[in-house]
Amino acid sequence: MTLHASKKNSRSRVDKAGRELVAAAESSEVPEDSLAIINNWRSFHTFPLNSITVVLKQKARRIQNDALVVQRLKRARSILGKLVREQSMRLTQMQDIGGCRAVFSSIESVYRLKESYLDNKGQYEVVHIDDYIRAPKQSGYRSLHLVLKYKSKKYPQYDNLLLEVQARTLTQHAWATAVETVGAVLGQALKSSEGEDAWLSYFQNASLALEYVEKPIFTTIIPQSLGTIARNLAALDKKLQVAKKLNSYRDALRATENTALRKDGYFLLILLPAQPELQIFYFAKRNAEDAYREYERYERLLPLQPDEPQLPLFPDLANYTGAQAVLVGAESFKSLRDSYPNYYLDTEHFLNNVESFVRKYRRAP
Repeated sequence: MTLHASKKNSRSRVDKAGRELVAAAESSEVPEDSLAIINNWRSFHTFPLNSITVVLKQKARRIQNDALVVQRLKRARSILGKLVREQSMRLTQMQDIGGCRAVFSSIESVYRLKESYLDNKGQYEVVHIDDYIRAPKQSGYRSLHLVLKYKSKKYPQYDNLLLEVQARTLTQHAWATAVETVGAVLGQALKSSEGEDAWLSYFQNASLALEYVEKPIFTTIIPQSLGTIARNLAALDKKLQVAKKLNSYRDALRATENTALRKDGYFLLILLPAQPELQIFYFAKRNAEDAYREYERYERLLPLQPDEPQLPLFPDLANYTGAQAVLVGAESFKSLRDSYPNYYLDTEHFLNNVESFVRKYRRAP
């Protein structure tokens, strides 16, 4: 992850590498050079992602001075999984290889950020908006996604790279990270609406409850349905032991850091939920290349997730169910923890919101 990673291959060769690895998902032949090409293409997004994240921080902090802002490069296996699920997609047109996120305290702030991007052009062009707040995904996921096309007179080699900016509220963020926590521990792709029906239903109902709690002016949740939603949540919690399980995950987690340095830089998080254990490695910004090299190494060591292609290159290790690695750019250790509580198996904010809703409305008509 050098500051200016060089693009070693043409876009057509990058797309071909993506197709080769999709084909490899159904065979025993894995072209190593194709994986190297994909990793190079991913690292090529680093510089424009850093630039876009700086812009996001400026915009977000003008709206809310303590807004959380982080950035990340998409995991290689997530890239491959998306190519397998959406086989008409070209790798060079994947819009979220590099992404950054802002988390606000209110929905109004999310939409103020959206307007600031539409009103104030800079090193980007807004090419697409997915508003999953007004139109949530089937799973219940709610967030605002803006797809940006990078532009720079000074660094034209990065022109037309696609990057994603996400904006969501703390409540929406708590829901999303709870889904990822449970999915990691159970080894189920809940965020892709795949997995045990009871868990999918629980999070769908929780999303409805939290949408009403936030009360956006465009909500479709009617007061007459609140009692039903609350009782559904109570019944599913009893069946699944949601609160008990989530609290036990957090309490059992062992977190290990390799350094006391917690400044602005890169954090490599390795989550082994079956243990459960979280390993955290810090890299100063000047050591970005080392961070990226370690990220690639751990990606090869860790087993598959439920929604990832069964590539022989990534052997499935049963004793590491749900293991994950992610490389995150964050301003501080606190910002890291607040932005990625799922890696700490921490769902306290989510549980408090849901339990408060159930207490208030479970006896409603």
